[in-house]
Amino acid sequence: MTIDYKFRYLLDDWQKEAVDVLNDKFREQLRATDEVLMDFADKAESGRIQNHFFDAQREIWLKMEDMSLDFHDLLTKNLSRFPLQNEDQTPKLGSETLSLVNINLYERNLALQTLAEKAEKNNHQELYLLAQRLSVINHGQQVNIDQIPASPQQMCEIFARCVNRLTIENDALLVLYTLYDKYVLSALPELHRKLNESLVKAGILPTLKYSVKNAPGRGAGSAAAPSEEHVEAEQSTYQEPAAEDLGEETMMRIHELLKANRRRRRKKAPLPPGVQVATPQEVIQAATSITLAQATSFPDEEELYQPVDPDTIQQVQEDMAVQRETIKRKVGSNRLQDQQEDIIDLVGMLFEQMLDDESIPNAAKALLGHLHTPYIKIGLSDEDFFANPEHPARVFLDRAIAASAIWVDEIDLKSGIYPHLKDAVFNIVRLRRQSNEDFEKFTRELDEEVSALENRFQVMEKRSMENEQGKEQLLLAKEAAQRATANIFGGQAVPAYCKRFIDEVWVDYLTLLQLREEGDGESEAWKDACKLGQRILWISTSEEHGLGRAAQIETLAQQIRNQVGALLPHQERKIEEFIEALYTPAEAEEETEAIPPPPTEEAETPVSIDQQTLDLYNKLRTLPNDTWFEFNSGTDQSYRAKLSWYNPLTDHFLFVSPRGRKSMLMDITKLADQIKKGNVVYFTNVKGSFWNKAMRTIMSMLERNVEPSVTQAQ
Repeated sequence: MTIDYKFRYLLDDWQKEAVDVLNDKFREQLRATDEVLMDFADKAESGRIQNHFFDAQREIWLKMEDMSLDFHDLLTKNLSRFPLQNEDQTPKLGSETLSLVNINLYERNLALQTLAEKAEKNNHQELYLLAQRLSVINHGQQVNIDQIPASPQQMCEIFARCVNRLTIENDALLVLYTLYDKYVLSALPELHRKLNESLVKAGILPTLKYSVKNAPGRGAGSAAAPSEEHVEAEQSTYQEPAAEDLGEETMMRIHELLKANRRRRRKKAPLPPGVQVATPQEVIQAATSITLAQATSFPDEEELYQPVDPDTIQQVQEDMAVQRETIKRKVGSNRLQDQQEDIIDLVGMLFEQMLDDESIPNAAKALLGHLHTPYIKIGLSDEDFFANPEHPARVFLDRAIAASAIWVDEIDLKSGIYPHLKDAVFNIVRLRRQSNEDFEKFTRELDEEVSALENRFQVMEKRSMENEQGKEQLLLAKEAAQRATANIFGGQAVPAYCKRFIDEVWVDYLTLLQLREEGDGESEAWKDACKLGQRILWISTSEEHGLGRAAQIETLAQQIRNQVGALLPHQERKIEEFIEALYTPAEAEEETEAIPPPPTEEAETPVSIDQQTLDLYNKLRTLPNDTWFEFNSGTDQSYRAKLSWYNPLTDHFLFVSPRGRKSMLMDITKLADQIKKGNVVYFTNVKGSFWNKAMRTIMSMLERNVEPSVTQAQ
């Protein structure tokens, strides 16, 4: 089915613009690739990885023109095929069909699929509206988001086919993916917005709106799928999961509890005749005088980069209490309206919750503590501050705390997110009036900085994890090789030349074979290797001479060359020396050496583990890999590391620093012991909303404070 002619011209004009824009963006990406790959090569941790980037640089330079032509042809063909028919659709990136072809290809396409999903999520509203309008001009046939011309899904499929020309390693390919996201996928929202506008001007669902509604009978977190009759009514019932926020009832309850708490502590004296309650401007001015003093006495660079101990945090808490009392004293406590006093006290409790939160590093607590009085000022001047969960100042504080929990490195405060936060906090403090636009700008810049840190971290973490996994696999393979060697040769007296071959060649051969067979001790290749070892033992210890022995050695020599030599070509000289010694054992060496027998399997002495420790073991084994730990907790030597990988075969945990480099490899016994002693703590949800968590804690705390007086009154 084709699009009506009166709309076809509209699509054709847009497609021409899309081809021009996206072609330019793709060429811009390819030009930028050279410099970026060189930068990665300079920072590579080994010569091997450095060569990956140099090879990729050369490969892209040679095939740049061909890739540009591929991209143009595929894009033009893809756009001209709209609307796609069911039979025209190709398997999506990351689908099961890919796993049948090539695991490496599957992983690469899965990475692109992730980029496509991210781009779609970031522009879901525009894409959803566009899909509804395109469905109308498609004679009412439903157009899904991935069928929209130049959808993120389609653009990633095009790129996947373009990079098929390249023979480069995955670490270099990841750089290309990131640049494709930055240059090409980032251009899609503006193109799709223009197409939406053109369709609206042509009279296609001009009043269609994107809204979020709860469908009857559904929970707050369920999603209502859009239906045709809702499209005809020109309304969208698409429902995204509701964001976790505090309802109006919760905030009203907190205000009631604050009021009851004040009544319990002291009785407010009536105002003397002629004295008026404080105006909002008076209270704001009192808070402003403190922020102005803060701006002029803000700590210098050297002081801000010093380690922060628990005593300093205690001092920060006391300073914040003094600031609140100063505001009340300047205005006059009896002149403060209940709502004004609620705001001052509530912001104070919010920041005290931050100081008590173990997931936030001390350096970040001390730094963000400077926002205490500016936030009181915002609460007093903006009625929307506590009511609106999307208030820019609230969003910034949540994002800043979440970023601090992960990206503040107390060992090196000049790295990570701390320098950026330091500048942002200083700029907020020195502003005479903190506007929503200011906080939106600060949040946007913070998000960009965190995104850059995450990208660098993921690259380094992947390298660290792969290196450690390789070491662990090598260790297990070597242990398996040594066990197999002991089972074959153990307890036997063999000629010295045979002992030398076993120590210098045979164990390495079995180790490499174990790695090739992925630890499979039942594979045919492994069984053949063990049989070869038994034949080597028999020939080496046999006293048979003459033609019969020579014939057997000739057969054995060919097997050794085919099996051992094929895996260890660099050991050719030692292999040939061993074969030569087999032919002339008397001339080689007459003395024999005993191979140690295989270790006897002794019954392990059962270790008594109490139920609490066993529960901790089980909990640690199921922790997600993005859990953050703090080591040397509570000391001035504390530092943080992320759980990157757990090896169930060895019960080892790999931790990486905030820079993505290996921090340590720790076994479960030691880790659990340190946790029980309080030297190590971990945080399972550092990305959740601090604001919401803190407000719920404050409400519970206030309820506990009020309950005794209620009971007493009864």
